[in-house]
Amino acid sequence: MNNNEISSNFKLTLFGNPVLHSKSPWIHTRFAAQFSGLNVDYSKTESPLDAFPKTVFAFRDSGGNGANVTVPFKEQAYPLCDEHSERAQIAKAVNTLKFMPDGSIYADNTDGIGFIRDVQHNHDYVLTGKRILLLGAGGATRGLLYPLLQTKPHSVVIANRTLSKAQHVVTEFCQYGSISAKRFKDLKAEFDVMIDCTSFDSWPLPIPKDIFQQCALVYDLKYSDKPTPILERAIHYGVKQCLDGFGMLVEQAAESFTLWTGFQPNTATVLEEYKTR
Repeated sequence: MNNNEISSNFKLTLFGNPVLHSKSPWIHTRFAAQFSGLNVDYSKTESPLDAFPKTVFAFRDSGGNGANVTVPFKEQAYPLCDEHSERAQIAKAVNTLKFMPDGSIYADNTDGIGFIRDVQHNHDYVLTGKRILLLGAGGATRGLLYPLLQTKPHSVVIANRTLSKAQHVVTEFCQYGSISAKRFKDLKAEFDVMIDCTSFDSWPLPIPKDIFQQCALVYDLKYSDKPTPILERAIHYGVKQCLDGFGMLVEQAAESFTLWTGFQPNTATVLEEYKTR
């Protein structure tokens, strides 16, 4: 549907804390430029940690059409919504809000499909049959799990500093595939894929130093203009593919953009522009 003549205005934002670093406005501006007559005003809204619902409702009441949600509010966003997509219901965490004309809020979670598309389509890495480790047991992990298990990996382990939190997530998701929980300190070098879903932005993580030895892919959901600390370590250990979360960010953003506007953007051109900027 590229280059179609349309006339629509969309007021959108990203809720999070912090959000200053986010490249989401840049991405959605590039998406909107692919369609003549489509005007997208995408801002960043740093919500106080103790006032997330109030911040969401204020934006909606000011004429907002939709929003993305990032850390630490993905789980908090779930109960604010009146209707949920299947993947949001399963995750019980939300990264996309659509404000309906009657004032109700529709929720989706596009994180998982964004991750799968980036890994399997953009980077040609097949997740089927792989032994996968997810670090962290919060909203980011929840968003990934159902789509990840749909690829039929050999096994998925959720590791967390607090074992009980990881075990709680396993209990909710075990019906969808082979999944178990471990403490960070109990991990061994036995994984093909490691995905950092934590909010840690420094090294060391409380995991064994040799954890990278069997990995063919290490993916950090965070992104940066230079390798993140965990990717620096993965590169040091010779991991073949070391990827940050920018590709996932673009792919999940495309899903959100389509939900809000009805138009499917071309992600490849945005990813290429980012590489060559």
